[in-house]
Amino acid sequence: MNNKKQQAQALLGLALLGGLMAVAGPVQAGGFMTPTSNTAGWGRAFGGGSMFKNDPSAAYNNPAAMAFIDKTISQFTLNFANIDIKYKGSAYDYSGRPMSETTFDENYNPTYNDRTGNGGQAGFEAWVPTGFLVIPINNRFAFGLSQVVPMGARTTYDQDWKGRDFAVDTRIETVGLTGSLSFKVNDEFSIGGGAILQHTKGFVSQNVDLYAAAAQSPDFGMIPFPAGQGFALMRVKVDNNSLGWFAGMTWKPTAQDTLGLNYHAKIKNKLEGKYNMYADPTSEGLMTIPVVDGKTLVELAYPGLKLYPGGAKASTQLDIPANASLDWVHDFSDRLTLGASVTWTQWSSFEALTLKSNGSTIVSIPYKYKNTWMYSFGGDYKLTDDFTVRAGVAFDQTPTRNSTRDPRIPDGDRTFASLGFGYNIRAIPGLSIDGAYSRQFVETVKLKTKNVDRLGAGSLDGKSEAKGEVVSLSATYAF
Repeated sequence: MNNKKQQAQALLGLALLGGLMAVAGPVQAGGFMTPTSNTAGWGRAFGGGSMFKNDPSAAYNNPAAMAFIDKTISQFTLNFANIDIKYKGSAYDYSGRPMSETTFDENYNPTYNDRTGNGGQAGFEAWVPTGFLVIPINNRFAFGLSQVVPMGARTTYDQDWKGRDFAVDTRIETVGLTGSLSFKVNDEFSIGGGAILQHTKGFVSQNVDLYAAAAQSPDFGMIPFPAGQGFALMRVKVDNNSLGWFAGMTWKPTAQDTLGLNYHAKIKNKLEGKYNMYADPTSEGLMTIPVVDGKTLVELAYPGLKLYPGGAKASTQLDIPANASLDWVHDFSDRLTLGASVTWTQWSSFEALTLKSNGSTIVSIPYKYKNTWMYSFGGDYKLTDDFTVRAGVAFDQTPTRNSTRDPRIPDGDRTFASLGFGYNIRAIPGLSIDGAYSRQFVETVKLKTKNVDRLGAGSLDGKSEAKGEVVSLSATYAF
């Protein structure tokens, strides 16, 4: 292959991958990580990773495997995700009373009207494009590009639901552009590595019960203010660009077996932007009107805490945890190939979600995630030289804990069951299409947790039910 043709293919790939970055959304797995497989991988439920022959998703998942690809391959994948999340249960204020909207009669006695809404259908639908390009440079080296969505989650509840003090909107979306290089040490062993430039954006909103928060303040003598008065909806919008790295190795101990080991390093990710408060006049006054020594009631309740309804700077740390995978693929015959994978994710690095503004902490919500394992098994069977069928199953542990799980990411252990196909189009040599359907069966989990004092110290006693499905289609062209 001449250099001009290689350069043209690389430029085409960069243009394609760069164009995808504006339109990505989440396809949720455990926590807020997302699978980075192509359609064939979805069809196998990720079993075997990128160790199957001529799989261009190796450009990100295990760059070492690119060394065994002997032709330029470009691939575009489009996933459609439909995730359904519902909450069932109760919510209580700090005093143990069901969440209510509080008003006062002519004698200033509080009147309570219970909120009954469970938040509606909190899931989402999303289109998620990804792309991979692998270019062999010579018999030893290969270069890869990819556009992936390594992190994403979304929940949206009704604004006036009973759990509004825990969550209303949550959106986390990350899109990454990667470059990687592989080196074939010999005919059985290769190594590879790469870098990822990613853009992350986040949007969260929830109500802040200012009176209930004040009732938890020792400086106020724990005065039992009525909870549920008015509204003060906080909306936070932040984003960031960050860099990370990944590496892998591939070993072919026999003519039928391929083993791969890959590692994606933790990516530090400080998101910055601003927050706004949308409040009724009385609640706004609590944040803005000085009452004693020039301090507002919010500052008196929590010294050093200032809230600005008109908006202020905001920042939070939302790192992408490190993960490692061991993949194995075995060719049983010319027709049947099976693969298995084990993936470890270092979720324990995610301790809390802390929102800061102008050097001070507005709120810190503990999560204390735990490390997880994912187990996958799947494979291909060639019905004909041009038509392949696929199937696979996977089990993915949740990093969430019963004591800190909340409606933002009401995650449970999940099982993937997948089917797929691949078809070579003889009329256009080098062109093939793949399709896959994956069903997610998510464990029903308890949401029995208490909010932090600064958010009113309310509590939830219920459960979250979730399910999901992904339809994936891809087009692949081998030059």
